[in-house]
Amino acid sequence: MKRQLTEQQVDDYFTTSAVAGDGGATAVPFDFRRSGQIPQSQLQALQFLHEEFVRNLSSSLSLYLRSDVSGQLKSMEQSSFGKLVDSLPSPTCMLHFTTQPHDGSILLEVNQSLVAPILDCVLGGDGKVDSDPAREITDIEKHMLEEFFRLLGRQLQEAWKPLAPVSFAFNGVETDPALLRRLARDEAIVAVVLELRIGEKAGMVNLAIPAIALKLLGSKPDPQGAPPKPGSGETAAAIKERLSAGLKLNVECALVGSNIRLRDLLNLKAGDLIDLGIPCDGAAAILVNGVPKFNGEVTVADSRQAVVIQSAYAVS
Repeated sequence: MKRQLTEQQVDDYFTTSAVAGDGGATAVPFDFRRSGQIPQSQLQALQFLHEEFVRNLSSSLSLYLRSDVSGQLKSMEQSSFGKLVDSLPSPTCMLHFTTQPHDGSILLEVNQSLVAPILDCVLGGDGKVDSDPAREITDIEKHMLEEFFRLLGRQLQEAWKPLAPVSFAFNGVETDPALLRRLARDEAIVAVVLELRIGEKAGMVNLAIPAIALKLLGSKPDPQGAPPKPGSGETAAAIKERLSAGLKLNVECALVGSNIRLRDLLNLKAGDLIDLGIPCDGAAAILVNGVPKFNGEVTVADSRQAVVIQSAYAVS
């Protein structure tokens, strides 16, 4: 026999359900900023990794700088990138590293109080110089410190091996924290604070690790899992080639001259002459957008000059 509910029974049912719902679990507002939180167990593992990192870094820097270097992990906490940036001095030395896989970004800040003694040691000094916190490092100094920057990336890669096989590629230096656009100010990060002591000089090193990067690395995707979409790589390459075909590049020719001591370069003044030691025709470097790409030779014929490309530029 088919049972049929009356209109009163239907109304009573919904009334009862609503009352039961009111007395049950209530809705709680969700803070989406908490979605980037890292579990405490993973933070403990990160703390162990970076304690090992600062020990290995101290040993490597002692050999590289030929000076007594020591260090310790001061703190590790979850924060936002904006909060970290607001706490940094300006100017400073902020290094940008790109991580593979996952195309992530990690920022590492070296206080000005450390940059001066490190640079002094690189140039053969004892590292006892006093730093000027208001002076930005120059482009020449950045170039001189590149090996130090890459050493930091190699030590990070070694320290992170137990977590995931990730590489850290040095990708540039920023001096004004307020102008950093690598990460959004509300980006959830793990802020790692280290203290390094080089001889008698001490300073802080701050590491900003995006929480999303840690989650992606912690997932450890199976390289033999989901196959890539067929033709996606070829399509992307074709699009890049089509877009780049119409680009205009600045090509320059630079004669390869003689060497000059840094002391003499710093003492140059108006009216001084520099003997390049080369004829008008000789070895030359071909630069594309300011980057050396080819080796060539300058030739002169019928009052016209040309450059003959001989080989690709060898990156040392």
